[in-house]
Amino acid sequence: MKKFMAARINQLLQLFLEFDAPPRNAEELLHRLRVYGLKGITKLRLTSNHAVMVSFRGSELRVNKGYLDASEIVQRAIVQFVQGRTRADRREAQKVILTHPVAAAHRAPVRRPGRADPHDPVTLRELAHWHQEYNLRHFGGALNEIPIKLSGRMRSRLGQYTAATPFGEPAEITISRTHIRKHGWAEALHTLLHEMVHQWQAEAGMPIDHGPTFRAKAQAVGIAAQARRELRSPAPAALVVAQQELGLRAARQS
Repeated sequence: MKKFMAARINQLLQLFLEFDAPPRNAEELLHRLRVYGLKGITKLRLTSNHAVMVSFRGSELRVNKGYLDASEIVQRAIVQFVQGRTRADRREAQKVILTHPVAAAHRAPVRRPGRADPHDPVTLRELAHWHQEYNLRHFGGALNEIPIKLSGRMRSRLGQYTAATPFGEPAEITISRTHIRKHGWAEALHTLLHEMVHQWQAEAGMPIDHGPTFRAKAQAVGIAAQARRELRSPAPAALVVAQQELGLRAARQS
């Protein structure tokens, strides 16, 4: 018994000395998280992603490399985020994770609002309505209510989901004004739902990508699974009809 206790004390002492310095790489961070209770993860990848601090899929965990020097409380929160059985558990862990000041080199750029348009208030109310409707219809109302913005700067992109940052900027969805004007509301709402699938990925702790999980969910909610799709401009009459059918209260002039 004495030998066992001595060996245990020596093990704990070594563990204390080992954790006296922050982990230097992915392998050391993975080892430390396992000591804190992490299970089911066989690979940890360090990233420089500006938007997503921690995400996991299957047996792979991705962590922003700014978390190598995070406190024990924050690193234990990473474990809770992965092991959490409920959405509430992960949300509580996420709050702790986002308290860690990631190195300035990884700080996300400041989001600058684009020039406003007179039609924006009506358009944004309509997009918010459909975000709520799609949330109930396709995600069981589980997604968070997040800001929806319009951009006049997007040229090649139709829309974009941006995850929350640890610097206080909330998650948001941005839709191109040109996309709405050129392709009509049916396509714009398709894009909104596409970005909501990315929101679902982020809030579930998955990577934000167009991989198998995205494609399966896209098919389930009834949208094209491709990252890009060919679009054609609707005829002016068809555009007006689509706007009326979708409930837009003030039709935009094409």
